[in-house]
Amino acid sequence: MAAMSLLQRASITALAALPGRRLGTRLGFGGFLTRGFPKTAAPVRHSGDHGKRLFIIKPSGFYDKRFLTLLKFYILLTGVPVAIGITLINVFIGEAELAEIPEGYIPEHWEYFKHPISRWIARTFFDCPEKNYERTMSVLQIEAEKADLRLKELEVRRLMRMRGDGPWYQYPTIDKALVDSSPKATPDN
Repeated sequence: MAAMSLLQRASITALAALPGRRLGTRLGFGGFLTRGFPKTAAPVRHSGDHGKRLFIIKPSGFYDKRFLTLLKFYILLTGVPVAIGITLINVFIGEAELAEIPEGYIPEHWEYFKHPISRWIARTFFDCPEKNYERTMSVLQIEAEKADLRLKELEVRRLMRMRGDGPWYQYPTIDKALVDSSPKATPDN
């Protein structure tokens, strides 16, 4: 674009230097960059002293700015009440103190935690260690029984191959005397 402007100004000044004749149109390039000779050459105007302003195409920052604004809003929407709640719990309730367990009292599993928020999380969301232990032992017992059955099945297959007494000997065969092999008049007879 800038080169085109310079080329146009150079051609205008070169043709204007010719002594009043319309030589350019006779040679066939008078309409190349200009439609005849202009009366005056208009200067290229730049806005200010900062040079030619270019229109730079860049991606929009609207969606990035909106995302960051909404992210800040929702973090503050949840973060401020949570921070206030934690501060109030730490100030007014505080951490638990170690005390002697009374005779005959069995503490719950969440009572072993020091902080009240940890106690609430353990009581509400986690299972007690005894329940986890029993669940794990049940899974281990089931897997041990499966392994024992697999070993027994392998032993049974080995013995059936060795002795030749598989399940195919257990089915009674039909007596050959019951089969009617006489010629038939129709297939359904």
